[in-house]
Amino acid sequence: MKIRPLLFILCLFLTAPTFFYPQATGIKKDAGKKQEEKIASRPPSYDSTKTLEEQYKPENQYQFIGLQLYLPPVINPEAGPVVFSKKGSGFEKGNKNYTIVDILQGDLKEQLKQKKVIDLCGYRYKDLNSPLWKEMIVHVVFVLKESGKIDSLNNEPFYWVVCESKIAPYSSSYFNSFVPVPYYEKQKQAYQKQDVIKLNDKSKWLCREVTLLKSKNNDSPDSSIYNVFCLLKNEKGEQIKLRPPSDKFGREFMTMKEYDWLDHANRNEKEQMIKAANDRQEKRKQECVDKFGKQKGELIAQNKIEIGMTVEMCEFAWGAPWNVSKTTVSSVKKEVLFYNWKYNLHFENGILVKIGH
Repeated sequence: MKIRPLLFILCLFLTAPTFFYPQATGIKKDAGKKQEEKIASRPPSYDSTKTLEEQYKPENQYQFIGLQLYLPPVINPEAGPVVFSKKGSGFEKGNKNYTIVDILQGDLKEQLKQKKVIDLCGYRYKDLNSPLWKEMIVHVVFVLKESGKIDSLNNEPFYWVVCESKIAPYSSSYFNSFVPVPYYEKQKQAYQKQDVIKLNDKSKWLCREVTLLKSKNNDSPDSSIYNVFCLLKNEKGEQIKLRPPSDKFGREFMTMKEYDWLDHANRNEKEQMIKAANDRQEKRKQECVDKFGKQKGELIAQNKIEIGMTVEMCEFAWGAPWNVSKTTVSSVKKEVLFYNWKYNLHFENGILVKIGH
């Protein structure tokens, strides 16, 4: 009689292990996740042909980390971008470059309160407890640091609150408060000194300059909103300013070369461009295979990386990182490459051991 209870308990342990050890299933799942992370494709990167506003979505916001921004001259601090910091001397003067180093998550207003920061611009929304904040749509809070400063003590982060009002004047610190440097440079490269055609009347113009000007919808001297504009001039000496062509803001003009290509003026050139693109892709694949072997080379050609690759392989696949950290611990050389999408690649003695994000 005394033995039976012991046998019953023993049977329970042998026949129902998941009852006593529910975490066993979780261990298998975690192992599966680790297996999936051994190979990673390059996530979407910031497209320098588009503005921040054109491509921003909550699910892709981390692609902007590492992006350099330019703050144009802030004419009126009260109408400038909504920016908070513990230290901001000289910020209101503008004309500086900043780098996006992080993005705040969670209760954004509460986090800013806890950091005990002060408002530097957009003074209408200075008080975080003000009911005016209930009238605001907050899209994202970018954490910025002044580019070129490595002294963390004197380079307190800035918190750019990208938001817009639900009521007039509708916008207080939208995405065009800061101008992405790669976008500005790309527009210069694409249109400056180029012959263009104005699409509404097919008239011909010369884009003599690509520059930053106050938005055409914000010509008030109190405005602090700047945009990239193309300054056009025709043979009659007439001059106009237009925003660069985009999917969101429309296409009022295009280069003569683009127009001829779309108008099927030169079908042979079109076919040659397609062939050239395919040739470049095939050439890169062959180059990767010759340099790194068939298995790894084909992965790299697809912009993919895997555990065990070298620093050179990863940079060949994903491009140059926006930041690098190097340390030595117990004779092991450790290196971390930081990418725009908040991915970080961890190396030990030059070999990839972890893909973090």
